[in-house]
Formats: sequence, structure tokens, C-alpha cells
Amino acid sequence: MVDTAREDGFSLVELLVAVAILALAAVSLLEHQTQAISMTGAVEYRALAATVADNRLATVLGQTNPPLSGITTGQETQMGVAFEWRQTVRPADGGDLMLVQVSVRAADEGRELAALTGFRRAE
Repeated sequence: MVDTAREDGFSLVELLVAVAILALAAVSLLEHQTQAISMTGAVEYRALAATVADNRLATVLGQTNPPLSGITTGQETQMGVAFEWRQTVRPADGGDLMLVQVSVRAADEGRELAALTGFRRAE
């Protein structure tokens, strides 16, 4: 007589191999997710710094009186994050324009996060 009984399903070894492969894939996905979250934070940080630079440049360019030549520094907070800005005003080469440069750094680090340049009539 021939034994016709079949074993259906997976063995314990097959299940362990499948779980190990799934775990490796999950670890890889978590690493990529963590990296994406940190990059999103960095982009948000730079966007806030760009807003500070834009605000400062708009303030200078929108004033009734022309700005004085020189360097001005200050601080501004956007969404609870402190930034330091540096504004440089000087006559532009070969004309009656003033060059206004604004750079923004995080208050707790030294690297520049945003920079803008604008021109204004010297009058």
C-alpha cells in the first residue's frame, strides 16, 4: 500500500526564512523613512531662513529713505526658530543704485542658510 497522505502548509524553516527576509526589508524601509524625515526638517529650516531674508530685503527696499551704507545685523524668529541676519548695503558699481545683500544663519550654528541680493535707487 502506498502512503498518499500529503503535508500541506509551510515548514518551520520556511516560515523563519520568510520572516527574516521581511525583517531585512522592513529595516531598509525604516532607514529610508528616517532619512526622508530629516531631509524634510532641513528643507523646512532653509525655507524659514529664506523667509527671514525675504522679509529683511523687502523692509529695506520698501523704505521711503534710502538705506545707509554699511553692515547691520539682527535677529528674527520664524515659527519659534531663531535666526541671525546680516545686511550689507553699498553703492553698486557704475550707477546710482545701492546693492543690498542679506544673509541668514541659524542662531545656534554658523553656516549660511539663505542669501538674497537686491538693488535700490540711491536717491
